[in-house]
Amino acid sequence: MKFREHRRLLSNSMATVVELAGRPELLAHVRRLFSDYGPSFPDAALRVELYDSSFDERIGWMQTWIVTIDNYGVVGFTDGPAQF
Repeated sequence: MKFREHRRLLSNSMATVVELAGRPELLAHVRRLFSDYGPSFPDAALRVELYDSSFDERIGWMQTWIVTIDNYGVVGFTDGPAQF
């Protein structure tokens, strides 16, 4: 799955795209992003939910899934569900 950080501009967000194998790698990646300034969070607080089921021709993603952390907000987006 591809993950991109939430940024103000789509071009800036796409500059952060990384390829991750599934939920464990997504958790590790988000924790690295937050290691210097963000809160720690339990695994269950990271949520990946369908955001848009239509094709996004701007970036070529068939679907977009939103990645959030409970009591924090949006962290980024993926191109598919975060599988275990």
